[in-house]
Amino acid sequence: MRARGRHGEGMGAGVTTPRLPGDQAATLRERVRDGLARPTTDALVVLAVLVSVVLLAVELTLPLDDPRLPGVALAGELLTGLFAVELLLRFWVAPRKLRFFATWWIDILAVLPFARPARLFRLLRVLRLVRAGVLLDRRLRWHAVRGRDGAHQLALIGSLATALVLVATFLLSSVEPGALHATDRALWFAVYMLLSGEPIGGEPTTVGGRFVTLGLMFGGLSFFGVFVGTVSAWMTARLSTELGMTEHDLEDVYDHVVVCGWNRSGPTLVRELFSHRDPSSTVVLVTEGERPSDLPVDVLDPQRFFHLQGDWTRTDVLRRAQIAAARQAILLTDHTIHRSDQDRDARTVLAALTIEKMAPRIYTIAEVTSEDTATHLEHAHIEEVVVGDWYAGMILGTAARNPGISRVLDEVLSHSHGNSFHTVRVPAGWAGRPVHAVREELQSAHEATLISLHSGTEKVVNPPGDRVIRTGDLLVVLGAAAPHLGR
Repeated sequence: MRARGRHGEGMGAGVTTPRLPGDQAATLRERVRDGLARPTTDALVVLAVLVSVVLLAVELTLPLDDPRLPGVALAGELLTGLFAVELLLRFWVAPRKLRFFATWWIDILAVLPFARPARLFRLLRVLRLVRAGVLLDRRLRWHAVRGRDGAHQLALIGSLATALVLVATFLLSSVEPGALHATDRALWFAVYMLLSGEPIGGEPTTVGGRFVTLGLMFGGLSFFGVFVGTVSAWMTARLSTELGMTEHDLEDVYDHVVVCGWNRSGPTLVRELFSHRDPSSTVVLVTEGERPSDLPVDVLDPQRFFHLQGDWTRTDVLRRAQIAAARQAILLTDHTIHRSDQDRDARTVLAALTIEKMAPRIYTIAEVTSEDTATHLEHAHIEEVVVGDWYAGMILGTAARNPGISRVLDEVLSHSHGNSFHTVRVPAGWAGRPVHAVREELQSAHEATLISLHSGTEKVVNPPGDRVIRTGDLLVVLGAAAPHLGR
């Protein structure tokens, strides 16, 4: 790769290099944050919410003297405790604490301790259904297929309607002395009231029951309007939804990758960034136009991808992308708008210099069309510069001399399958070892092959066996997974 590395300079001058698999920079806070953002965590939360609501329904319908009541109540309390622990962890990793309370206030209300002594106040647990609906809405939105684009909105509407019906049911059965005192009658009354907008199967006689019925009436009108609107839009056209969250949510993004521009290599780049081997990447894509039509939505994580529209050579747009908090910036040769190759390279140079000025510690990778432009960027201390056409020619020439080499490159250049390249940092405990001992250790303990050694500004491919490695050196290895070298 045509690159001017800053690894050595970074170790000497305090410049931050990208976080590598062998680093100890992945702190406990970062690991917790990554774990909370995983789809598996969302699925477990949704499942726990549903179980909690079922337990609540059983608890509120059982008589106070029923022997099963303490066990059901204890199970509900344990789940509420797990929800409280989850919220405490989210508060701990949240970069902006006030923003946390604005986002999670419903969930906080659902686990407040004061709700425990009074049996009726336990209805606040039903508010967790709202959380389940939001999680389902996000996940289904990103994995929607043709003809099912409205499923995510229907999931959110259904969770809200279910929460409204359950709360109304338990309130009616608690305040009404007549037929609606029975839980099953109150449940059907709430369902009919929500769907029809008028009392069917009974009529409330208390003031509290009438207020609950009034709330069901207004809720039914809102539910029906939103449901009809969603279904109508679903049947007439695919819902036009922007990938990513709102720009306001970008304020909480940090340690992410900013991708500027788009071309035919963009889909492959995004797939690599969201590969199964590296599930922690958060990506902010900045393009001048609308969301690219060939964006690989099947691999994107809805909580880890943002699309921002704007001119990525402007400081205000880069600031909105939180460039100062990013760990890497990738500049693609933009083909979304018709320009000459010279103009494209000029924009890449301008963006690269602007990024380096706004975030001096960021690791920048730039793609250009001209080797002359690559030389200018290297002089400007841009860490990695890729000349796409030059690489294509080199691969074709290598394939001509070495038949079958293209299949090898297909595997080693991708993290999605087989073996691939990984960069790891030498830990303190490995300092002073000769290269031949390191080779043997990598092969026997990690099934990895040493490719090159980066020591300061020196980069040695296939280093000699008697070469001694030092703390902080970088090793490029080939293996199925990045080896963890310990301390």
